Amino acid sequence: MLSLLLAYVLTCVLVQQAQIYLIAKELRPDNRSVKALILEISLITLVFTAALVLSYRPFLASIITLALSTVFLVVNQAKYKALAEPLVFSDIYLYLQVFSHPRLFLPFLNLPLTFLAISIGLALLYLAAVLEPALTINRMIVSLLALLMSLFLLVAIRKLALEFKLSFQTKKDLRELGFFNSLIIYFTQALQKKHLDNFKNLVQKNSPYAQSTQLAGEHPTIIVIQSESFFDPRQLSPSIKTEVLEAFDKIKTNSAQTGKLTIPAWGANTLRSEYAFLSGFNNQELSYYRYNPYEFLQNFSSVSIASYLKSLGYRCICIHPNHSAFFKRDKIFPLIDFDEFIDIKEFDSSQTAGPYISDQAVYEKIQELLNKKPDTQALFIFAITMENHGPLHLESHTETDLNQLYQSEPPKQHHDLTIYLKHLKNADRMLLSLTEGLKARKEMTWLAWYGDHIPSMPAVYQELNWQDGRSEYLIWNNRETQQPNQQIELSIEQLGIELLKRAGFGIADKT
Repeated sequence: MLSLLLAYVLTCVLVQQAQIYLIAKELRPDNRSVKALILEISLITLVFTAALVLSYRPFLASIITLALSTVFLVVNQAKYKALAEPLVFSDIYLYLQVFSHPRLFLPFLNLPLTFLAISIGLALLYLAAVLEPALTINRMIVSLLALLMSLFLLVAIRKLALEFKLSFQTKKDLRELGFFNSLIIYFTQALQKKHLDNFKNLVQKNSPYAQSTQLAGEHPTIIVIQSESFFDPRQLSPSIKTEVLEAFDKIKTNSAQTGKLTIPAWGANTLRSEYAFLSGFNNQELSYYRYNPYEFLQNFSSVSIASYLKSLGYRCICIHPNHSAFFKRDKIFPLIDFDEFIDIKEFDSSQTAGPYISDQAVYEKIQELLNKKPDTQALFIFAITMENHGPLHLESHTETDLNQLYQSEPPKQHHDLTIYLKHLKNADRMLLSLTEGLKARKEMTWLAWYGDHIPSMPAVYQELNWQDGRSEYLIWNNRETQQPNQQIELSIEQLGIELLKRAGFGIADKT
């Protein structure tokens, strides 16, 4: 029994220390309350108890508990480095996709360090399993006691977790509550029926698109391009050639409205910006569900720009050259009234630029839909590009690329930036092709183009001390007579409303 007590105390101390030293300094817990410490010890005890019942070896149970804790801390470290955000409770739903889309997740880990840690962990597990004798106690009694203790701990953890007040500022909550506590508190509170009901009521009734208004006159074609990681990187360094966004610069001058776009994501988490645009909700309004709204929208229909346009007779189509099941869009988009989802299965696998389907292929798919559109059918196309998706560091560049993209010596940490610029030029060409094609069409067409987030380039941002996470947008139409260009900074949830107002729809700002 002495070994059991020693292993348990050692586990509690080591997990506490790991939470301090395996996390960024600015995230380390500070001055936690007694209640927070009790919650954390309860969590450790629960995991240790489960591991003990499985192994009947105290030190093996300790190693298992430490290994699980380390996995969460390593993933948190990787995410924080790449996306400037700590791990949040709903990331577990996203990261389960690592098995079907490993390229989008695994490269952000420090793979040599990860493999080393796994090797050491497996070696320790093996040694403990082989060298440590099993406890010589009645296993039935131990299992029964462990079950009773686990039930007690689950009840206590739930009760404690519901008592904490959250700020919904992930870094602040993590510092005040501790890493593991913040995960379990958010998770427990988010699953409460009252919070889920409030979320459902919000997205069904409070969207600016909840009250559809008839449109007088013609129903213009509406096209929206969510351009992967699109922003103006020339702000980063004067060494970048202005020509990388030559078409964007030209088209901006002929647009009805352009400007900076505030978005709720940095480096990834496209679904946050995407849902903010589609729903008209500021991401902060979604409370617990702001981090991964799609996970909690699967069981009921809700209001969106698509449902609004569909009520006016539009056919609403989404184009995305990735698997529709990613982010569970295949379940969500029909519930927000998209009629059709064109995903990677309908693209030629040879139409790539780098590892993903090219922006040019997306443009061609849009043209195909426009050419087949009946004259009497109003059409809304929402296209989500993929070409410029990271991880950028897995691709390579040449000396020719450097000469084409930079007018002087590039920044020291320029590899990811160079790859990004290569693909950004293709996004720029897509915009030019699209607008030129639309000018040749007779029917009135409105286009909105925006970036869902800035790309993940942590080394570049660190070197240049870059902290501005805004992207860019424009609103344009294909008629020769343009309204005077207005430079207006928007938040992403306002963009759809501005687009429809410009196009003549009777829609009011959300109050």
